[in-house]
Amino acid sequence: MLKKIDRYYQEELLLLSSTLSKLLKRRFGKGPEACSLTFHSNKIIVHIRNFITPAEDVLVNNDQLRLAHLFRTSVMETVFREFADEATNVLGVTFDSYFDDWNYEENSGMLLLENMSSLSWEETQLNPILKDKIFDTMIQICAEIHKAPSKLEIVSINPNMYMIESQGILLQVEKILFSKGHLNIIQDRSFEIKDCYLEHKDRLQRVFETKINQMYLMWDYEKDRSLLFVHL
Repeated sequence: MLKKIDRYYQEELLLLSSTLSKLLKRRFGKGPEACSLTFHSNKIIVHIRNFITPAEDVLVNNDQLRLAHLFRTSVMETVFREFADEATNVLGVTFDSYFDDWNYEENSGMLLLENMSSLSWEETQLNPILKDKIFDTMIQICAEIHKAPSKLEIVSINPNMYMIESQGILLQVEKILFSKGHLNIIQDRSFEIKDCYLEHKDRLQRVFETKINQMYLMWDYEKDRSLLFVHL
């Protein structure tokens, strides 16, 4: 059974937030100012704010975003392994994969921890008109900047955050590059696609009828899907 109501796990989530902050400080030499966890559908969504090391700051200011990304990705893999064990002990759910996205300009990021054998999301109540508008707008945007998805799903994570999952979004050439291990090429392309999403933020704001503070885009190349987290 999927566990989705994170209000039942507030104490556990506060403990895990503290644990993750300490792990980040230990591995990076600097911890985040804020680290908020949400438990939904047997997944952990982490919103991190004000977290950049002096070394990363130098790289970003020198337009070396790829190096900053590679550095953070390498260290985060270790952090994930350590944190996943603790999260499993606390919540009783196994986490074997994670995805992340970082906004260096806003100094914020988002992590998603999940189990690859249980990728489904609990259905949440959404206004049907809003849902249809989001679907129509997302299909249009995806088709314009990359590829129209074969399936869309939208979930209300909490009152201020929505997750939009697009399935069947990889081009054939991207599937080939991934199968041959050329992650650097498709990751460069993913950065470009995210920039395009940000350029269309106004269109999504009109749909949600409120300001969008942040958008985080994660790619699961193995399962041919992307996850767009919209933080209002």
